Amino acid sequence: MKIAIFSDTHLGYPRFEDDSYIQAERAMADANEKADVILCAGDIFDTRIPKLETLKKAIDIFNSSKIPVFAIFGNHERRAREMTNPVHLLGAATKITVLHGNAETFEKNGERIQILGMGSVPEEYAEAAVRNVVEKYEKDEKAFTILMIHQSIKELMAGDEKELSLECLEPLPFDLIINGHIHNTVSKLNGRFLIPGSTVITQLKKEETAPKGYYIYDTSAKKATFIEIDSRKFFYEKIIVDDAGDSDVRKAVAEKIEGIRKDFPDAIIAIKVEGKLKEGLTARDISMQEYQNVYIDNRLDSKDLGTKLERIREMRNQKLSVREIGLKNLLDKTRGKTDFDGAVFFEKLLEGTEEALEYLEQNKKKAREF
Repeated sequence: MKIAIFSDTHLGYPRFEDDSYIQAERAMADANEKADVILCAGDIFDTRIPKLETLKKAIDIFNSSKIPVFAIFGNHERRAREMTNPVHLLGAATKITVLHGNAETFEKNGERIQILGMGSVPEEYAEAAVRNVVEKYEKDEKAFTILMIHQSIKELMAGDEKELSLECLEPLPFDLIINGHIHNTVSKLNGRFLIPGSTVITQLKKEETAPKGYYIYDTSAKKATFIEIDSRKFFYEKIIVDDAGDSDVRKAVAEKIEGIRKDFPDAIIAIKVEGKLKEGLTARDISMQEYQNVYIDNRLDSKDLGTKLERIREMRNQKLSVREIGLKNLLDKTRGKTDFDGAVFFEKLLEGTEEALEYLEQNKKKAREF
């Protein structure tokens, strides 16, 4: 059996909204030509409350599939139990099967696969949640078994010790483990663990310059093949200058853009500009020309940045986790300047943007009442 695996379509992503729809459509259409079934590992939508236009696009894309689709929700869609999850809404409006803590079976030509899905949970609860779901799982011994999740993986990200690990996943009783969330393509555990990456650029990072696409997994050969989809090229470039003035920087940036646009006129370009300016100039004195789909990160004469990096190194030497470093930085910046509890706000930020905004609104309300 051929299984198409894609993830993180981020439909409605505001910066490249059209790309999110077009590239998801291409992945869906191509998968329908090459596979028997499709598995989608979360973050179908970019937000917990997508626009009506985005919902309509998603319904059209998933209804276009002539083969079965099984999906889970990701961290971008995760909501409180009493609130409607957009992926469940999509499931009600289309033929896709949404999994969360349950398993479904698909059979074709006498071959059977069983998919156990678990939507995204807060990272600190991920390992316990996976173990709990697997304990309740009734394995079909005659089926090719698959676990589909959407979590950070400790060995692949410079994250917290509490995150889910490959060490935890490896002994689980599945022929294949699929994960979303991470936007680059990954194959681990001798091909038993796969991350297809995203179908659209959502971060202006060097890793995102890799091709966008999806996996086709052959259950007979137990082998995955990455299928690239047609998508806009993304370039991440770095320019380093020395003793430069405004015109020098602008010229270097323009030449870089023109060189890329000569062959790729619609490319997305991110440029990081570093180095030293002429005496008396600061990064704020450099006026960058605006270009369509060009994003410039001005790091010229970033003495403050060096100080911050040194401070982070010191905290890392103190064996602080990324979470602890983030909390310490937030508390240092807000101490004496705000009325809210910085530690509580930090935890709300980890839960999600909506939770953090809700906490701030509640705090404002209490202040007015007082």
